[in-house]
Amino acid sequence: MTSSRKWSFPLLIAGVFFLCSIIILWRKHSAMSETIYTVGVPSYWGTIVPPLQHTLIGDAVIAYQFNALVKTEDKGLIAPAAAKSWELSQDRRILRFKINTDLRFSDGSYLQAGDFKRSWEDGLRLEAKSSNSSLADGLSNLKGYHDFKATGEISGVRVLSGDTLELEFEKPVRRTLQRFTGGRFSVYKMVGDIPIGTGPYVITETDQVLTLVPNPYYAGKAPGLKHVKILNIPSKIALNKLQSKEIDAYLIAEMALMPGCDEGKLAPIKCSSGQEGMHLIINLNGLQGRLFSNPRNRSAFQALVWKNIGQAKEAFNARGFESDPQSFLQFQSGRIPDTEVQAAIRDGERHIGLFIKATEKTPLFLAAGPLGWEWLAEVLRKNGVKLADTTRFDFSAKDFWEMYYKKFTPDIMPMGASVSDGDPDGLYHLLGRHGAIFSPITERKAVCDGMETGRELLDLAKLGSHYEAVSRDILKDIPYVHLGYLNRRVAYNADRLHLRDSFLGRHNLSILDFTPR
Repeated sequence: MTSSRKWSFPLLIAGVFFLCSIIILWRKHSAMSETIYTVGVPSYWGTIVPPLQHTLIGDAVIAYQFNALVKTEDKGLIAPAAAKSWELSQDRRILRFKINTDLRFSDGSYLQAGDFKRSWEDGLRLEAKSSNSSLADGLSNLKGYHDFKATGEISGVRVLSGDTLELEFEKPVRRTLQRFTGGRFSVYKMVGDIPIGTGPYVITETDQVLTLVPNPYYAGKAPGLKHVKILNIPSKIALNKLQSKEIDAYLIAEMALMPGCDEGKLAPIKCSSGQEGMHLIINLNGLQGRLFSNPRNRSAFQALVWKNIGQAKEAFNARGFESDPQSFLQFQSGRIPDTEVQAAIRDGERHIGLFIKATEKTPLFLAAGPLGWEWLAEVLRKNGVKLADTTRFDFSAKDFWEMYYKKFTPDIMPMGASVSDGDPDGLYHLLGRHGAIFSPITERKAVCDGMETGRELLDLAKLGSHYEAVSRDILKDIPYVHLGYLNRRVAYNADRLHLRDSFLGRHNLSILDFTPR
C-alpha cells in the first residue's frame, strides 16, 4: 500500500505534465492554423481560370490550386504532376500519359484522363485574354487543332481509359513535355462560376483579394501555411508594406526597389535571389503605318538605348539587373559572339539623326507599368526624341495588357517576360506566332519563321546554327530591344516566415516554399 502510494504521485505529476504538453502543442498548432499570412504580388493576376492565364503573376497564382500534367523543378528538370508517367513514340508524334487518378478535386471527385481533354477544349471556347489563346502554344501542333471551331473537339487528344491520355501531333516535335508544364494547361472543373483544381489549395477571390485554404482532398504533402491572402501590391510600395508588417512576403520581388535586402541590411526583411527569372525588353510597334514599321527607325532606337545603357543599370541596380543585349542565355543555343552583337547595335547609330527628326512630326506614345521606366523617357527626351503627351508610366496591368494584346495604340511598350530553361524554344512564348504572350506589334517575319521551324528540329546538333541565325534576325529586325535580365527574387519577413534552404530557381514563385516561424 505504501509503495503504491509512493509511485502514484510522481505518475500523476508526469501525467499532468504530459497532458499540459499536449494542450500546449495543440494550441500552438491551432494558432498556426488560424494565423493568416499575407503575400503581395506586383500586379493583378487577372483571372484564376487556367486556360485564360496570360501573365507571369497569373501563372504564379494558379499553380497553388491546379496541376498540369508535368511540372518543371528548380533545376529545370521535368517531373510528374497530374501524370504519373509518360512515353513518347519513336517517331515523336504520339505522347501517352498515365494520369494519377488518386488525385482529387477540392469537391472530393477523383481526377480522370478525360478531365484534361474537357479542360483544354472548354478553354478554347473561352474568349482569349491575349492575342492568341493561351493554350495555342502547346496545342497548336495537335492533330485536329485547326479544325476545332468546326468540329468542337481536338481529335488528337484521346482518352484511352480512365487513367490514360494520348496526344497525337501533326509533326514530330522536340520540346514536347515542356509545353505542358505551364499553368494554363492545368486540369480544372467549374463549380458554378468558380474553377476548382487538384492542387494544395482552394482559392476564392473577393474584391481582388485571393484567399487560400488547404484542399482537404489534396493527395500530396499539406502546405505549411494554412491560411493565406494574396494582394496586389504595387512594387513601389512593397518594401514599405513589408516593413510595416502589412504583408509577410512579396513574390517576384525583383520588380521592387529594395536596396540592401540581398546583403541582409533590412532585417527582419530578407531577400533570396537566384537565377535569371525575367527578360527586360522594350517592345517596338512595327505594325503598318507606325513609325517603327521602318526598320531603320527600330535600328536607331536600339542604338540610342544601348548608348545610354548606364541609365538602365542605375535605374534597375537595386533589382538585381544584369545588362545583356542577347535574348538567349549564356551557354544556351543561340548565343553569338559579343563583338558581333555590339557591331550590329552600333550599325543603327547612322540612322539616329533621321529617326529623331521623324519624331518631331510623329511623337511616340510610350506606355509602361510602374516598374521604374522613367529613365527611358529621360534618355529619349535628352537626345531630342519627341514623346506624345499620352506617355505614362503608371498603367495598370489590365490596361497595359489590353493595349499590348488588343488595341496596339502605343509605339513603345517596355515590360518583363519570364525566362525559360535550357532549350531555346523557351523563347517561343514571346516570339512564336502561337506564343502565349506574343503580340502582333512585335511580329517580324524572319524571327517568327525561325521560331516556328526551330521547334520542329529534332537533330540537337543543328540547334546552335539555327538559333544563332534567329539571334541575328532579332538584332536586325528588332521586335524589341533586349536590355538584360532580372534575377528571380523573393522578399519576406524572417520573424514570421522561414524560406526553405535550397537554390532559388527561375521557376520559383511559390508560397509552398514557406513555413511558419
